[in-house]
Amino acid sequence: MQLKGNRKGMDSSLVLGDMGIGFPNNSDDSIGGKSFVKDISFRHKFIVGNHDNRKLSHAHPNCLEDFGYDEKTGIFYVSGGFSIDYKYREKDVTWWEDEELSTNQMEEALKLYQKVKPSILVAHECPVEVKYFVVTNIMKNEFFTKTEKLLQNMIDIHRPDYCIFGHHHSRMEMNIGGTEHICLRSLSFGKYAECIFEIPGITWE
Repeated sequence: MQLKGNRKGMDSSLVLGDMGIGFPNNSDDSIGGKSFVKDISFRHKFIVGNHDNRKLSHAHPNCLEDFGYDEKTGIFYVSGGFSIDYKYREKDVTWWEDEELSTNQMEEALKLYQKVKPSILVAHECPVEVKYFVVTNIMKNEFFTKTEKLLQNMIDIHRPDYCIFGHHHSRMEMNIGGTEHICLRSLSFGKYAECIFEIPGITWE
């Protein structure tokens, strides 16, 4: 998600997970390596997706917490997601048990969300109400994940102006009940313009 600027040379951004941090092919010269830590500006942040090692990600200075609220931007963020193919992945190598928030974390996140009532909700996964419009892997339609249910509970408590997410590798914009849902494509699968969404006037401080 692009917070301010234009499609090239953006001055602030928030990546919605799945940076591959912790994967074996992420060497020191890759996105999750030492070069990334050294070169990236503090104005570019990211949250953990389901394809990230949470512990390694949180060691990075630009990684946001598991969930939280930034009062200046009005952004409430929720990390994590569920890997539909986890049975075929290698534990602690390409899959991690803590890919979703714990039950206690979800309860705390919901309480905080209810308190602050943000104008912008960002996450790696999406709320239940919009899932069927963005799914590209039909296996994901077989059940709702804990993260999807949490996000739907949040939406039911308070409808933000924007709900922005990734995970499904498709680009979609849809208004439901006054909330503009935006699904962003992955840079690995889509055109650059399909992978960003700009909210003018917002920047990290």
